[in-house]
Amino acid sequence: MAARGGIVIIDDNRELLESLELYFSEKGYAVASAANGRDGLELIRSTRPGVAVVDLRLPGLDGLQILQELKNNGINCRTVVITAYQEMETTVAAIKLGAFDYLHKPIDIDALDAVVAKAFSAGSETESIKVIDEDFKENTIVGRSNELKEIFKLIGLLSATKTTVLVVGESGTGKELVARAIHFHSAHAGEPFIAVNCSAIVENLLESELFGHEQGSFTGARTTKKGKLEIAGGGTLFLDEISELPLHLQAKLLRFMQEREFERVGGNRRIKFNARIIAATNRDLAAMVKRGEFREDLYFRLNVFEITIPPLRQRREDIPLLVEYLVKKINRITGKKIKSIPMAAIQRLVEYDWPGNIRELENVLTRAVVLAKGDCLQETSLAELLRAPRKTGGETAFQPKSLSEVEAQHIAQVLEYCHGNISRAARILGISRPTLRSKLKTLGIRPERMSR
Repeated sequence: MAARGGIVIIDDNRELLESLELYFSEKGYAVASAANGRDGLELIRSTRPGVAVVDLRLPGLDGLQILQELKNNGINCRTVVITAYQEMETTVAAIKLGAFDYLHKPIDIDALDAVVAKAFSAGSETESIKVIDEDFKENTIVGRSNELKEIFKLIGLLSATKTTVLVVGESGTGKELVARAIHFHSAHAGEPFIAVNCSAIVENLLESELFGHEQGSFTGARTTKKGKLEIAGGGTLFLDEISELPLHLQAKLLRFMQEREFERVGGNRRIKFNARIIAATNRDLAAMVKRGEFREDLYFRLNVFEITIPPLRQRREDIPLLVEYLVKKINRITGKKIKSIPMAAIQRLVEYDWPGNIRELENVLTRAVVLAKGDCLQETSLAELLRAPRKTGGETAFQPKSLSEVEAQHIAQVLEYCHGNISRAARILGISRPTLRSKLKTLGIRPERMSR
């Protein structure tokens, strides 16, 4: 039988050592063994096996010291630690030092065989994307689809002017990244980029956040405070989720955009506004205008130039590049060192629809990187993290529900989307707040459990 790969086994129990050496040799692996830590480390250095099975407590160098030496010297060997002592501290220490897996004695040979096979699979360099951290750049828009190329062109054109821009796209598509790219490629890149999430600020404080306030203008206003408009200076004011701006503030925002000046709350001094405005929304503002939920005149003021970002499911060819970029980013944040992603894993990610777009992709990859054993992301691990099962091409069985069940599910989904905000959910559902509260009581839905 041809050798399947090199294994070094290090254990001071001679009987176990011989037994494991015989077992894996018969399975077709090229096996070398050592009964102490120093000899074992030298074997790994000289033979460069794909996998090492290392006892934790050894004469000479112990298992943790071997892991540390391998890490210090950049030796790429997936190490399976075995021990008779079930101690949390040593388990954590071994995993932090890069152990691929950790098994307790007495050894279950089938479990060890499965872990060794998985370690060799994780180490396979065929058909994989290499992750090289050195060329990582923060806040980069990544992709090569035709849709994204058109957005790159628009960013180039708009960065040369101070035109008001409306960025439209589903949640998680990267609207703020586009706004930042326009700002930082402009002649005003040295000026502030000020982001305001219109849905995250309490409604009665939003006016003060935008326009600032004078000392004593309302209860709690102990000092004069500059608003976001003033702080933006000659840079960019980014108004995220502009669709959530209350109607009375829409009127004030419109007036200030027309006059390009404003007053602080409680003040009477006119302050000039010199920044560019970029707004973003994940909702259809034109439809909101028709329903009377958004001012038509403000919509036209904001929509001088519109950039629409397509959802990730409509530009799947960008996913491999995004995965590589995000893993580099996650490596830096978590301190992990994922070096490759098999094409099978990439294909799994490309096939998924990503309802949460890039934000969901980053979330899944972060969990996969943190949980990864070794320096390669596995397709099976990623599949377990995805919210929906893989498509099989068959029809989904219809599950009939009563109208009350459908209503309850829809209200719950809208509330979750609004993070438990009753007012915002009522606007989306097209009902009054008292009606919504009555329905919530009847259906037994508790909005506070959905808040951030």
